[in-house]
Amino acid sequence: MPKVMHLNLRVDPTQYIPQIRDIPGYDYIHLVRQPKYMINLPLLNGQVHYLSEIFSPKEYVRKNKIDLLHAHHGQLGQLLLPFKEETSLPLVTSIRGRDATLANQPVGYLDGMKLLFDQGERFFPVCQYLAQQINMWGCPAEKIRVLYGGVDLDLFPYRAPNQNGTQNIISIGRLVEKKGHHILMQSFKKIQAKFPKATLTIIGGGELEEYLKSLASQLNLGTSFRLLNRVPKAMIPELMGQADLFCAPSLTASTGDVEGIPNTIKEAMATGIPVLATNHAGIPEIINHNQEGILVRENDIDHLAQALEYMLLDRSSWDRFSLSARQKVEQNFDQNKQLLLQSKYYDELLGGS
Repeated sequence: MPKVMHLNLRVDPTQYIPQIRDIPGYDYIHLVRQPKYMINLPLLNGQVHYLSEIFSPKEYVRKNKIDLLHAHHGQLGQLLLPFKEETSLPLVTSIRGRDATLANQPVGYLDGMKLLFDQGERFFPVCQYLAQQINMWGCPAEKIRVLYGGVDLDLFPYRAPNQNGTQNIISIGRLVEKKGHHILMQSFKKIQAKFPKATLTIIGGGELEEYLKSLASQLNLGTSFRLLNRVPKAMIPELMGQADLFCAPSLTASTGDVEGIPNTIKEAMATGIPVLATNHAGIPEIINHNQEGILVRENDIDHLAQALEYMLLDRSSWDRFSLSARQKVEQNFDQNKQLLLQSKYYDELLGGS
């Protein structure tokens, strides 16, 4: 069985574990830069190694019988160039969002990416939008294979939308600017008087936690608002099941940082919760406006507030959105199908069938 050496940012359940450990027909070495990035100890096994402890790429590759290199971020692809140079193994790099921008990147990042585009064999952007971005940067189109991240549909079983009159809005994602939670909170405030029983729950942790708590106080959202930090991923399906409407107000951050397609949108769509999102980056590739959900302009408080009001007042379209969304996820974002496609892309490089 061929073996792939994967380098990703950290070892935790959110960091593409199936795309490293569950590729049909492929064994793996799971590499992170240093032991401090081994975040989730239950995921530690004998196949987790540290880049900082490798002194001879050529000897390491020979000893571990590695056939292919896969970096799961643009900057990590640059770190694996010495491995490629010493071993001549094919190098694949996934492109996931910020790595297709110059947002908060080190000096020389673009030059490094251009070198990677020249020397790497394949690039797996997680949506067409990011594929276009790296192509504009100089990545040859023939090296690009869009590989959407998949959803484990067994973990997110479908249920019909709630029609019991509750008005619980949920949003899930890291508390960073590009997730747009501050916009959602201000939009929610605009409709609060009209929907006094409505609630807004934001789930996530990150650098903007204190800012969002302060904003909630300034807006006087009261008990209608909850900010839940450090929620185990295993609890997400249950929390989604308690919600009536999922909102993903993603936007381009002031640094230029962007999304690919947030996994939480795919999970909500799989679960059957009606989705309201922004017309941002790769999101229109999974949601056609008024088909699988509703799209609004990004960074537009009033437009989002209008859409929230529309969705809460008229539930007649919810079943249609919900069924179309589940079908879209099953067709294009099923984790099993995407892992098979990843295996096929590996086969192309290694001469497999």
